[in-house]
Amino acid sequence: MDRATQEQASNDRSDNKRAFRWGAIAVAVLVVAALGYNMVSHERAGPLGPETPTATQQRRAPTPDSGGTSGAAGPGTAAGTNTGAATGTSEPRK
Repeated sequence: MDRATQEQASNDRSDNKRAFRWGAIAVAVLVVAALGYNMVSHERAGPLGPETPTATQQRRAPTPDSGGTSGAAGPGTAAGTNTGAATGTSEPRK
């Protein structure tokens, strides 16, 4: 190898080391930023303890006012929809 080729290889190695260092620093900064954001967002939302119901627990099924016929067909019955004969039992579900 001549002098120019050796010098080029040396420059390439130093460029690769510099690029690797900058990449490692960028990854470290992104990880720290993601962890910081995660901690801040959890503090802002507040803790979910047993006394705080979640949105799923707060939703309740509507109770029919007139003996179980809400006008919507449930599984096994088409009563109240005027779309065909009732299938299954004619009693409202409990």
